[in-house]
Amino acid sequence: MAPSGASETLNPRGHSYDAIVIGSGMGALAFASIMAKLRKWRVLVLERHFKIGGFTHTFSRPGGWTWDVGVHYIGEMGRGMTGRRLFDFITDGGVDWSPMPDVYDVFVYPGLTVKVPKGRANFERTLAEAFPAEKQAIGEYFRDIKRAANWFTRHIMAMVTPQPLSWIVQAINRYSENVALQTTQQYLESHIRDPRLRAVLASQWADYGLPPGRSAFVTHAVIVTHYLNGAWYPVGGAGEIAKAASSVIRKAGGELLMGHEVTKIILERGQAVGVEVQPKKRKDEPRQEFRAPVIVSDAGAWNTFTRLLPSEAIPFRAELETLPEGLEAVELFLGLKRDPRELGFQGENYWIFSSFDHDQICAGRNDLLDGRAPMAYLSFPSLKDPQARSHTAEIVAPFTYRTLEAFHEEPWKRRGTDYESAKSRITQALLDLVEQQHPGFRDLIAYAELATPLTFEYFTGAPSGTIYGYPATPDRFRKTWFTPETPIRNLYLTGADAAILGVMSALMGGVAAASTLLGSVGFIEIMRSAKSFSSTNSAAAKG
Repeated sequence: MAPSGASETLNPRGHSYDAIVIGSGMGALAFASIMAKLRKWRVLVLERHFKIGGFTHTFSRPGGWTWDVGVHYIGEMGRGMTGRRLFDFITDGGVDWSPMPDVYDVFVYPGLTVKVPKGRANFERTLAEAFPAEKQAIGEYFRDIKRAANWFTRHIMAMVTPQPLSWIVQAINRYSENVALQTTQQYLESHIRDPRLRAVLASQWADYGLPPGRSAFVTHAVIVTHYLNGAWYPVGGAGEIAKAASSVIRKAGGELLMGHEVTKIILERGQAVGVEVQPKKRKDEPRQEFRAPVIVSDAGAWNTFTRLLPSEAIPFRAELETLPEGLEAVELFLGLKRDPRELGFQGENYWIFSSFDHDQICAGRNDLLDGRAPMAYLSFPSLKDPQARSHTAEIVAPFTYRTLEAFHEEPWKRRGTDYESAKSRITQALLDLVEQQHPGFRDLIAYAELATPLTFEYFTGAPSGTIYGYPATPDRFRKTWFTPETPIRNLYLTGADAAILGVMSALMGGVAAASTLLGSVGFIEIMRSAKSFSSTNSAAAKG
């Protein structure tokens, strides 16, 4: 457990803090908000970007168009659900959630379209009707994803419960890891005969960043089960999450500073005591030091252990020499001049694939540069958000960083004509694929702006612009250092690399980090407090 009481050291702004958090993504905001609410901690959040929120922030362009950078839909946001309780708790109930249509995802393949309805029974029935010969295997699949998701729940519990209980939980998981820690492809090939059904079941692989041949089945299971009860979208956009959580943090005396890039974690006598920061407002501005008794990193495990700390401080540093390839992507933000409901869209997401082989699709992702899009994810923020003022769409597709790495040193928005030419080819390839499936879509477009892996690297600091943190392969779950606690005293991890990828799981990383600092019953305290807040909030709403 971390030292209690704010640092007596006055920082550059004349304040003292109980903790410093590196980054302002979902894990950072969740941790800071929980500690502010339960312990009145004064937390300093340091963000390199000029906006708070990480992948939960939004941006706008003239014309009234607003887009979310990373939040496209979230599960478990119905009232009384655990996810909703936690979100309500860390935002003080400051975010409303709008349910998406009952059919929230549509999987599109050559000659086959599968509409995904909310509810396990409904989804199972839909699949059985499309693949009647696989009915028994489909039922077994749903039982197995539940088993694998439960394995992950125990994996998190082992992080946040005291010994010897954590040892018991770990022993149970070691006994049952064969299903959870095989690859998604291994599971599907050994249980499903029809290759088309195998493809359909793995359609959401970009939600967890790896195709079936590389992803851990437990990762697949967590994402699929997360959406079984439907999907929701934050009213007003994902920026409302950061706005509401920031208010909680400030209310307890904390601060959130944008344009402050942490360049080093300061160690003294083997323990973390502060951070070195480069303000980004002016290049010639001198670096500053901020100190606190607790340092929490939401910068990702790889950045934290390889960029912010000396190599000799990390006993497993050799395992980090090469970062496994994760999801690098392009995202096309579209401003529309007319309502997309003219073409039949109702707010559901479309996963469009050129074949049934996801690993082959991933291997050919750079065909975008040659004018061919192997896949695309199509989403409509304006149809999900009842407060949207103008219609928007987003198209996301995997694409490697190394293809554009030559432009890395060029400044943002001024990378040159060759870079812009590449972006134009990628944009046209994505629009061609969508237009093939939805004729007339191009005619809706008034504005287009493409973000590449270089864009994501510039704003997030993630290596190669990777979106989901350390890739969720089976090997990741066998590494003992993916926990909130680190080998450095008073240094902790939060966010996706303290749990698993995705916004909800990044929040759980914040819960796990806070649980570690709150003590042996910290997790129980958080969950009880969230439940109590939810009950009080619901009663007030009814009143």
